[in-house]
Amino acid sequence: MMRLDRPGIFKARPLSWAVRTAESGAVAVALEYLVLAQLDGSAWIDWSGAEDHTVYGDTYVVKRDGTVHTSGVEQLVAALGWNGDLRAVAGAPPKVVVQVAVKEEEYQGKKRLKVAWVNPGDYSPRPEGASGGDVARLQVRFGSLLRAAAAVATKKAPAKPAPVPSATSAPPAASPTSDAAFDDDIPF
Repeated sequence: MMRLDRPGIFKARPLSWAVRTAESGAVAVALEYLVLAQLDGSAWIDWSGAEDHTVYGDTYVVKRDGTVHTSGVEQLVAALGWNGDLRAVAGAPPKVVVQVAVKEEEYQGKKRLKVAWVNPGDYSPRPEGASGGDVARLQVRFGSLLRAAAAVATKKAPAKPAPVPSATSAPPAASPTSDAAFDDDIPF
């Protein structure tokens, strides 16, 4: 088997797993994955006809301070069905297909590829932002409030940074028509 030679998003199957401890006290579930396919734009390119490639990744489940690394646990639960029992890692890994995000990392002057994130095999990324229809509904609901808040913020925003008062100068007095007179009306 060959080591993976490029970053990207891949479908993979766990080949082996083990519990790994770092000198810092952090704990990871270390996995070796067999690459099955690579995402190219929105299409998956099947690697079954190519020589087998593997990639490794450590998913940290305990931080160096001894607290649970929640996102690491969530990744392993969602992608592998892990139950949180470190003793279960002593056996064979689950027979599932996952998606792995592989990134290049430099450590002690050497570059290497490693799994940075694990998702379930059928994972599809969330859209980057709200849909046009959602934005339109939000605009109807909150638009006038947001425009009013923006108008007030524009009036309050200084054209240039305010000068730093010296230790001997007194702060300027608020006039009844200044915006400072209305600060008590803010409901939060």
